[in-house]
Amino acid sequence: MTIVLLLGQQLIAANKPESIPSKLREIKTTSWYQSKFQAWEVYLEENPDNPSDWLEYFIAAAYSGVSKSKLEEISADIATKFQSSFEAAYASAKTNGWSDIGVKQMANAVQLSNSPATMAEELMLAEFYLNKKGRESASKKLYSQSQLHASSLNYSYNVLMSVGENGILFTEGESTTIPIWILQDEMNVRTDVSVINLELATNQTYLKRKLDDLGLQIPTEESELSLSYSLPRANPNREFYFALTLPKKNLKKIEDRLYVVGLTSQLSDSRINNYAILKENIENKFLLDYLTVDFNGEPKTATGRTYEGNYIVPFILLKEHYDKTGNELKSGYWTNQILNVADRSHLKSRVEMLLNKNGLKSANFVITEINVKEMDKQLTKVKDNIYASISETTNEQYETFLDYLINNGYDDLYQKARIDLSKYDGAALGMHKSYHFDLRKNSKHKGSRTTDFSQHPAMDMTHEAAKIYCEWLTAQYNGQEKRKFKKVQFRLPSEQEWTMAALGYVDFQSWVFEDNIVKARPYGEDKPKYFEEYRIGDYDSVSYPWYHFDWFKYRNSIINNKGCYLANTKAPEIPACQGQMIGDGFTFTNKVTTYFSNDMGLFDVIGNIAEMIDEEGKAMGGSWDHPANESTITSVMQYEHSEPTVGFRVFMEVIEE
Repeated sequence: MTIVLLLGQQLIAANKPESIPSKLREIKTTSWYQSKFQAWEVYLEENPDNPSDWLEYFIAAAYSGVSKSKLEEISADIATKFQSSFEAAYASAKTNGWSDIGVKQMANAVQLSNSPATMAEELMLAEFYLNKKGRESASKKLYSQSQLHASSLNYSYNVLMSVGENGILFTEGESTTIPIWILQDEMNVRTDVSVINLELATNQTYLKRKLDDLGLQIPTEESELSLSYSLPRANPNREFYFALTLPKKNLKKIEDRLYVVGLTSQLSDSRINNYAILKENIENKFLLDYLTVDFNGEPKTATGRTYEGNYIVPFILLKEHYDKTGNELKSGYWTNQILNVADRSHLKSRVEMLLNKNGLKSANFVITEINVKEMDKQLTKVKDNIYASISETTNEQYETFLDYLINNGYDDLYQKARIDLSKYDGAALGMHKSYHFDLRKNSKHKGSRTTDFSQHPAMDMTHEAAKIYCEWLTAQYNGQEKRKFKKVQFRLPSEQEWTMAALGYVDFQSWVFEDNIVKARPYGEDKPKYFEEYRIGDYDSVSYPWYHFDWFKYRNSIINNKGCYLANTKAPEIPACQGQMIGDGFTFTNKVTTYFSNDMGLFDVIGNIAEMIDEEGKAMGGSWDHPANESTITSVMQYEHSEPTVGFRVFMEVIEE
């Protein structure tokens, strides 16, 4: 009997959804919060008696962006089920915000709580009442009990260093404000800076008390004008700064008077030399080592890390300063810093395009007529304005590009882009010569072009060569009169873009692979007609894009239920597919589009050739010479220069429709 009860408890625990971390520590994607909101909703239908579970449900709902009426409904349910509880008081307080009633409810919740969960609210309440000792005490507890990651403190330190002496700093939200207060209260950092939290400032009682404490004139203009506009107008002799994390809605009436000076923007009615201020702040005051070395092993969702993208704009401005002054060394240094931050923030491709002005670093390519309609047919939508070629770049396509370079006199580019056979000799050299076609050969040989491998994937080129191909393709497409889109950029994908395209789930919710929920047929002997939802991160792995063709159990199998291989990888040379072939039937590459495509219409994302991404030296998906366990959706292959197992697939980003 005891064993049965224990097993039952383990099953319930196994089905219990993941807890929602405080945004002071981690910020997940909206889709992650939405999935947890749904999971907690289902869980509570069977397990409705624990108030802390209901609070998890409420927090997931709030973070996932449900309507205010839905939050009020959940809060009312908690109040009905668990009267006079901490959970009821907390949910009600969060629903009412920092209104007078919300403040009273939050004070009640903090008094009822006996856990670290409300330390952030304790600090906010101390600030609301301008209780200096209370705020210092709460800051000390938050810091000493490690309630936030170091990256948040590092980021907030640099925010403070972006504010002039005795400046007024506008922030919004607990996750961007509390680390600043901890630095001021616990470490005595930049205590001259006065912080106004716009969420607290929605309460007029607090606002009047705060402005009086700071010696600021209270705005007399209409209440509908934003504080970020009216307060500086009422106090023209004070300097005001706005954190880069502030939503644009708060800055609409002043955005043309804002100058980026670091991780803040300074408000000024007259033009200021923000380049000089940027240089001083970033190069002499900022702490930046944490952007290149992860000293603390923080998760990618650590709050401070999610804000790192805000460094890109000030870094770009600093780079532009050095471009204008002719300091190539400094410009190059900040370019590398920009790309490092962009890579960490999963923005590398877009930032590279921004750095390259119009998205091109290439020569002014001569425009030749191409079949642009056929090009459009070969592209499938991944998400939003991102498209991918349905197949890997073929020998025929790459040879056409090389032929163009020769015929139009781009000799330097040809030397960079040509197929590299220098590493082969003997029989291997002969084989690869027959696979490729050397366009430097005479016209007699040129007329006898071999077509056996024309639709096989191109390989044996460098990462630089693939990028030149993308630049050439971009110029050709944008130069055609009857093109579908006004302006595009062809490029190599980021690792996240490639992974989600390879997964092929049309309705994917996040660029973070593990955060996605997919639909697949559940386990069973008979093929069910219905589909169930599976969150990728909840399972050991999802290796292949045919995870839902029959059952979810095939997500990690390179063969189907008939024993046939579903991709060209390095397979054992034994009879397969009910004895119809040896292994997967290939000893080298296959023609592109030989195997079934994934749901997005992309062929050969697994095996055949590993596909380059935007990071040089990395290719995805494995190849004909990689075993199945190294040829998955998330497999990353390291390579140098050029390889017979590495090629590429072009992605297209629509810049203007």
